[in-house]
Amino acid sequence: MKNRLLIIVLTAAMMVPLTGFARAAKASGLPPVQQLSATTPVYEPMAGIKMGISGLFERTISGTDRTAKLYVPKAAHLGASMVVLNVPVGERTVSWLVESGWIDLAEKNKFLLYVFEPDASGRWGSPDEERSYLETAYANISVNSPDGRGTWYLPPESYYVVGYDSPGSVLQQIVMKDPTLVAAATFVNASDIDTAFLKQLDSTFYPTPDWNGQRVASSSVPLPVWIMEDRLDAKAAGVVRYWKDANQTETRSAGFHGGRIFYQRKGALKYYVADGSLSAVAVAEKVKNAAGIYDDFLSRYTRYGGNVGGNTLGSRPDYDELGVQFRTMELAGRLREYMIYVPAKAKQAARKGKNVPAVISLHGSGLTMYSMFDFSRWWEVADDEGFILVVPTGLNTQNRTGWGTTAAHIDMTFLQLLLDEVKTDYNVDPGRIYLGGQSNGSMTTIAAGKNLELSKNFAALGATSGGQTSSTTDYTGETLPFFVLFGEFDFWPADLSTPYVGETMRYWINRNDAIGTPTTPASVQRVGRYDISSWKNADETTVARYGVTRGRGHSTIAEEARVLWDWYSRWNKDAQGNNVQLQR
Repeated sequence: MKNRLLIIVLTAAMMVPLTGFARAAKASGLPPVQQLSATTPVYEPMAGIKMGISGLFERTISGTDRTAKLYVPKAAHLGASMVVLNVPVGERTVSWLVESGWIDLAEKNKFLLYVFEPDASGRWGSPDEERSYLETAYANISVNSPDGRGTWYLPPESYYVVGYDSPGSVLQQIVMKDPTLVAAATFVNASDIDTAFLKQLDSTFYPTPDWNGQRVASSSVPLPVWIMEDRLDAKAAGVVRYWKDANQTETRSAGFHGGRIFYQRKGALKYYVADGSLSAVAVAEKVKNAAGIYDDFLSRYTRYGGNVGGNTLGSRPDYDELGVQFRTMELAGRLREYMIYVPAKAKQAARKGKNVPAVISLHGSGLTMYSMFDFSRWWEVADDEGFILVVPTGLNTQNRTGWGTTAAHIDMTFLQLLLDEVKTDYNVDPGRIYLGGQSNGSMTTIAAGKNLELSKNFAALGATSGGQTSSTTDYTGETLPFFVLFGEFDFWPADLSTPYVGETMRYWINRNDAIGTPTTPASVQRVGRYDISSWKNADETTVARYGVTRGRGHSTIAEEARVLWDWYSRWNKDAQGNNVQLQR
């Protein structure tokens, strides 16, 4: 699927007014407002990863005398998409959320609303007066408990942002300073931004460099942005130019819904935008309401990654279009959930009576099968290579998802039962099943490898940004080829001389009868942005690898899925069940 990312700039008289609504909403028709801190989330074991609260909530913004609203639709899952927006000038928060259609839209699509609102008098101050509140409220979106991990709700890794009027101009400036937290944004009459501020962003740098060791300015990071203006004045036009420069668009345009579109230059934005996705800036004559903003624009995009060098923007997959299947099982009184994607090539193989490989991909702590499916982009590799993709979700441990990281954890039973179902119901080659994951999912991959019954299912392991949680000198078990990639700026030092990654690799070097120690690999090679260390056994077969992804922090980038597939595809099980390297 080759989707295009669009950054749309629209100028026109509005189809529907977004401020100054003339209405008299009946109080009985408005949802009640609950105090977030006074509620107690309720998690049902058979509700899986559903959030423990629903409805409209108010929370106090720490360090201010102001509040924000949170809307959680019924049956929203943990880590669901979130639209961050401000109430337009002259509007009352609750009635506007209802009348504008945002609450109905959130219920329909199961995304959260996080709403910045005027003061107790119902009025917004000037942009300068509101800047502190908006900056603090924006910085505290994810913090909803003393430890910041989330007591009431679990936000996604990136947001959609919608800014209205003068407070929206401040919100746009906040987003401009760090676009890496935002998957897509729309600003409605909210581009009153001076040229001096835009120029300042050319010399506002991220703390870590990119994969080439170069400093990265805020103004060079792409973001899908939709600018809506009653009248495109000089300031708004300057904002349009700013976003076109950030997205490195072509100078020539093409027709687009009655307007023009400027596509990203081919070959530009490598690593910032995933292969198969394309960024663009469009100018059109129509302005959309809430449904149009979300359905036609925001919902097209996904983004993931902590630091700027490990942050990737991409098109959001359409599960219905892809034919993704959702399955569940009950285990120990808990609902367990997983997704299965069978690409066209795998279906063609099934019609011919042929089996295909399978890849199981495990998310990190606080993420879900949905987020892992979207941002890892394993589904695109599956399309190209023809394997079946399985993406499960870990346990909901009181509003935070995660995996067990010991060989005896019940998640090992879940993985075995999942494998049994997949082998029975799909045309999976039992000799070519591969397991991997990100962060906590990588730790669980290693734990599964140490479970000597479960590990017999896998021909190879490959993961990102997670090591073993306990060391051992027991190297019993079959040879199980292992490859892990850490980021140059990861949570843990990426140097093999340090305990965390060093001891992780020591286990696999010894388990796989490789020659050397963590600091004495057979070879170290620079391949693209990856520094790859390899260890070989006595037969000169590489059975363990460790990689450092330049510029990346604690995340995974889309290209790493292809790097790991290259590793997986080297291995299968022979007739005796041994993991052996395929002839290539």
